[in-house]
Amino acid sequence: MFNQHNASEKLPPQAQPTMAPIDGSTNPSAPAFRTYAYRENLFAELERLVKEERRFDGLTIDLMQTDFSLPLDIMVKFHAYGQKLLKPEGILLFIKADAAVTLTKDDPGGGLTFNVYDSPFAIFARHPILADYVCATVTGIDRRRMRGGGSTLANHILFSSIPVLSPKGSRLKSAISLSPPQTWLLHFIDDYASIESISSTMETQHNIHPDETLRLLQELETDGIIYPLFARIHFLANCYHNHKPFRLGRYMVASGIISSQQLEELLETQEQEGWGRNQKTFLGLLAVRKGYLNTRELEVLLHDQYFYGGYQKTEATTGMSSKGLPIETMKNSMIGSLGAIDSAGLLQSISTAKKTGILTVENRDNSLIVSFQDGKATHARLGLLKGYNALVEFMVNWLEGIFVFKDKSSSTDLDNECLLRDPLDRIMLDSALFQDQTAEILAKLPGQRNVILERASDFDSRWNQISNSELRFCDQTKASDEDKSRIPRLAYLIDGLTTLDEVITAIPDYPSHKILKCVQFLVDHELAGIQQTSLFKPLTIFQRLSAELQETLGASKNRALLETSLHYVHGDSEAAQRFNIDKEGRLSINLSRVKASSTPVSIVLLELRRWMEAYLAHARRQLDPQTVDNIITRLVQNNST
Repeated sequence: MFNQHNASEKLPPQAQPTMAPIDGSTNPSAPAFRTYAYRENLFAELERLVKEERRFDGLTIDLMQTDFSLPLDIMVKFHAYGQKLLKPEGILLFIKADAAVTLTKDDPGGGLTFNVYDSPFAIFARHPILADYVCATVTGIDRRRMRGGGSTLANHILFSSIPVLSPKGSRLKSAISLSPPQTWLLHFIDDYASIESISSTMETQHNIHPDETLRLLQELETDGIIYPLFARIHFLANCYHNHKPFRLGRYMVASGIISSQQLEELLETQEQEGWGRNQKTFLGLLAVRKGYLNTRELEVLLHDQYFYGGYQKTEATTGMSSKGLPIETMKNSMIGSLGAIDSAGLLQSISTAKKTGILTVENRDNSLIVSFQDGKATHARLGLLKGYNALVEFMVNWLEGIFVFKDKSSSTDLDNECLLRDPLDRIMLDSALFQDQTAEILAKLPGQRNVILERASDFDSRWNQISNSELRFCDQTKASDEDKSRIPRLAYLIDGLTTLDEVITAIPDYPSHKILKCVQFLVDHELAGIQQTSLFKPLTIFQRLSAELQETLGASKNRALLETSLHYVHGDSEAAQRFNIDKEGRLSINLSRVKASSTPVSIVLLELRRWMEAYLAHARRQLDPQTVDNIITRLVQNNST
């Protein structure tokens, strides 16, 4: 389909990009892509490309090893090089295992558009031609995962979209001047069939895989044979996710049908012709008159605007609650929001209708998958939670989310471990009980999910004393062997620095209602408590003491005292590694190391105080003791006021 035009030139070893040929095509008009693993000398290579006046359809930066922890000035540099190296509509892609960021050159006269995807596979709904190249050049991104991953909402929008032929496409449809696959595809585009229907027909009649059909469609879009299609996917998904309405003019710009300048001209014409405020949709008719689109494409855009951007009207104008979102049925699917129906009601409605298919619900980076057979929920998965626990977690905690139900569909993500052995009614009753218990436990904690807890300093010995006996939670249910194995692992996350919500997130394979019962057990048995002490007040006092004494001692001597006193108290122990002294003699606490070691804040606080006492003892030997004491008194008084 395409090659990596100019992507196989010899580069210096230190600048060689990661790349792999897709096929043997030598078509000079084929998309030009490159992939680079991020490294410090990468900008030298990008500068060379700028000097050679090279332009690319796509540049991929592989962040599998470095993650997204790039300084702001580095991102600014990438933005500048993206403007110089990307062709119009080009994409600068930053990709890692669980997310992606893109900078796209949508407006040649302006900056790059920034987009964040919560899955690396979601980008392929927007850029299907890029899919093969990324899969071939980035380790860990493969076709199998790509087809099963990504945003369900984005995929739903993509496959329910209707490609419409442009005037150029209408002329080419009657002339056999394209390659056979493109000719076949063009034959099935009738301005009314969805991509899902067209893909199915291409696969049935010509053995063309749906992935290939998407690439062919993007080629037709690039050549102006169909109206822009893929640019609108991410825009519509974002608007629907965020309950954000949009006007037709903005949608036409986001879709790539018109430019911002052309929109301004249309608005001026609209104003001159005196269209009232209630006739704003006539902007589309003006666009048709200008030849930017035809009437069928306008119908498609207006339907998208109504469905994906028109459901946020207020109760005053529509008689509906502003929180009420529609549940709309399309061919073979249903889409909606938990804003209109709660989680249990959604499951019950599918069961009552005796539906067969796959329900997927998305909320931020979480996704629930449930399989139904004649209204019976048979399998469920929510991240690492499977079966019963997945459905319970969904009904207990999910208040928001976008859902898509695909009739007669199946999922490869559901295995035997996801099997539901209990009927849905029973799981719903259990979930209602767990929801009440969760609310009761959180009500007792100040700050609820934002509370910071700290385990007892003698946790290990006290836990060993009771762990072999029968333990019961606050609802008097007996702790299972699995619960007993989880409690100490949970306790070591309760370090006086981490919020309860962060603790829950850190244990994705255990239902949150059980985590909360374990937390309540720890609090009830005084194995953990509300964090009462803070590292930062004594740390601030120590830092100020050191800074004042440094003015008298000098930087090098003060730094030597800090290092000597730290070694005197803690030696080469793990405790010493929890503190830092930089080249200027400034001291700090290595919080990441504290968290990694699961050391309670109270212990770190004791270690800090012992170090400070040793430092002051050493300082009194170097200076007049009264001078040191005066500084201490003044700082303590200032800090208490």
